Amino acid sequence: MRRFIVSLSLALVVLLGLVATVGRSTNAQEAFATPGPGEFEIAPGQIGRELAGAILAEPPAAPVYLGLLRFTNAPGSVFIGAAEDPSVGLIFVESGVVTFRLEGPVTITRASGSEEVAAGADFTLEAGEFFVWPPYMEGEVRNDGQEPAVTLLANLAPEEAAGPPMAGTPTP
Repeated sequence: MRRFIVSLSLALVVLLGLVATVGRSTNAQEAFATPGPGEFEIAPGQIGRELAGAILAEPPAAPVYLGLLRFTNAPGSVFIGAAEDPSVGLIFVESGVVTFRLEGPVTITRASGSEEVAAGADFTLEAGEFFVWPPYMEGEVRNDGQEPAVTLLANLAPEEAAGPPMAGTPTP
C-alpha cells in the first residue's frame, strides 16, 4: 500500500509539473541554475517543484484511473459535485480565485501553511493553493469574481468510474 501511495505521489508531481510547463518556451542554449527555494534537482538539468501533494489514508481499490484535467471557470459559473462520486481529487488553483463549499471538513494548503475548514463553510483559494476533495462528498465550485479562474484536478477513481469526472448539476 505504501509503495502505491509513493508511486501515486510521484506520478502526481510529474503530471502537475508537465502541466505547469506546457506553453512555456524553452531555449536550448539556456543555462540551468541550481535549485532555488522550494525546488529540487532530480537529475542534472532537471529541476522540479512540488505544486501540491497529499497522503491518502484509503485510496480507491485497484485498478484505478489517474487523470490530470484543467478547468477554466468563467465568472459566475457554478459546478455541484455529487455525493455519489467515488473519486478523490487533488485540486490546485493555477490562476484566479475560486470559491468552494464541501459538505465535509477539509484541509486546505496556502503559502502560509495548512488550514482546517469546517463542513459547509465557504472558502476561497488563489493561485498556488490546493486541497484534496474526498470521495463521496457533495460540494460546490464557484467563480464569484469578474475574471476567469483556472484549476487543475488530479483525479483518482476506481476503474468503473474511469474518465473525466461526472458532469455537475446545472444551475440557473
